[in-house]
Amino acid sequence: MKFLILQLLVLGTIVLNAQTYNGPESVVFDSTGNRYFISNNGGNQILVRNANAQLSVFTNDIASGPHGLEIVGNTLYACDGSFLKGFDLSNGTRTLNLNLGATFLNGICSDGGNYLYASDFSAKKIFKINIANQTYNTFISGLAKNPNGIIYDGDNQRIIWVTWNANAPIMQASLSDSTASQLLATNLSNCDGIVRDGNGNYFVSSWGGQAVYKFNNTFSTAPQAVVTGLSNPADIYYNLTNDSLVVPNTSNNTLSFHFMGTQTAVDVEEITKLKIYPNPAQNKLYIEQTENIEFVEIQDISGRVVFRENNLNKTLVELDVAAFNSGIYTLKIKSGGSVYVDRFVKK
Repeated sequence: MKFLILQLLVLGTIVLNAQTYNGPESVVFDSTGNRYFISNNGGNQILVRNANAQLSVFTNDIASGPHGLEIVGNTLYACDGSFLKGFDLSNGTRTLNLNLGATFLNGICSDGGNYLYASDFSAKKIFKINIANQTYNTFISGLAKNPNGIIYDGDNQRIIWVTWNANAPIMQASLSDSTASQLLATNLSNCDGIVRDGNGNYFVSSWGGQAVYKFNNTFSTAPQAVVTGLSNPADIYYNLTNDSLVVPNTSNNTLSFHFMGTQTAVDVEEITKLKIYPNPAQNKLYIEQTENIEFVEIQDISGRVVFRENNLNKTLVELDVAAFNSGIYTLKIKSGGSVYVDRFVKK
């Protein structure tokens, strides 16, 4: 009898501690911690999924169902109703609670430095937030279509976002004067997320088609459905580490992973062979590997190549990044016949 009671108590503990997706909305990857953060919209939580696919609660400090997520440095930023919230990646402590006076903050992106851009779905606005001094302004207002997922395009000095309803256009705005214009007319409907791969191709999720569509880097080709049979695909993420598209399926409460095959992929666990430090970096960045490093390429957040060196043949590479602008950079490293992709932050 005591054994049975003990079994029931253990089972009860497992059930209570088990975490499940409840309207997953947005997902980002933390390469340093080798984990995903997922906004659990129906549960007013942000979940964390570790390398063993185990779920746990990162924070319950959410009032209105979290939507868009973005990582800058050691902070996870989340759209929470009218508030932009920031959480320390190391312990989940809230570090920012900025009321933008928004109606429904939805998508969010970073310029890799001090600025975030967030879409207000219901008010048809886009906010610009200075995270260094915690101030903001209305960057764009009076949009004709509800803005949703948003992405920064530094090469062309613009932001790009997708829109809701039928025949949803893809929109853009100049960073210099916030002038908004239509980038591309589409026959897609209820578009939610937009991301970019390491080759500059764009991917857009559509509830209308229950699919993710691929566009080339100039949006000059017809959209190609690359993942179909989804269940209200929301704010998608492209993981450069393993060249995969990650899709939060809002309606069936799943997170699905889809290898895109645009580069040699390496399992996430393989990244543990690499040591990239310090991260964030200020003057020097070191890359250490158990096998010879043959090739290193660095891209800024817009995908522009800012450094490339071949024929290194070293297990320890020292890079001078002192002259780099502050922001997020992508590293492509070839070693032992494989290509590894990771990110670092320049302070």
